Amino acid sequence: MKIKIKKVIGTAELEFDIEHDKDREALAMAGFLAEIPTKCGTCGDENVKFTSNRADGFIFVKVKCNHCLASANMGEYKEGGFFWHQFVKYEPKDTKARSDK
Repeated sequence: MKIKIKKVIGTAELEFDIEHDKDREALAMAGFLAEIPTKCGTCGDENVKFTSNRADGFIFVKVKCNHCLASANMGEYKEGGFFWHQFVKYEPKDTKARSDK
């Protein structure tokens, strides 16, 4: 089965092509991609971006709000497949407390 998903996230227009010999797997991936958040779950702002970073050998994919800096991370099920975590507001670490030690 072949599926094409077009998604606008913030100012970016993304296009995903899914091809899988198992229809259910293709539909599961299409459902996940269709559910990429397009507005912040914390402040409601639509000024979000699709982004990623690497740390400790892992790749973190997320949707980040440009307004309040909250982000929703992509999660992965142990059995396979993906999901979106709820948005979590960014809270800067207290650098003063660390520098006093």
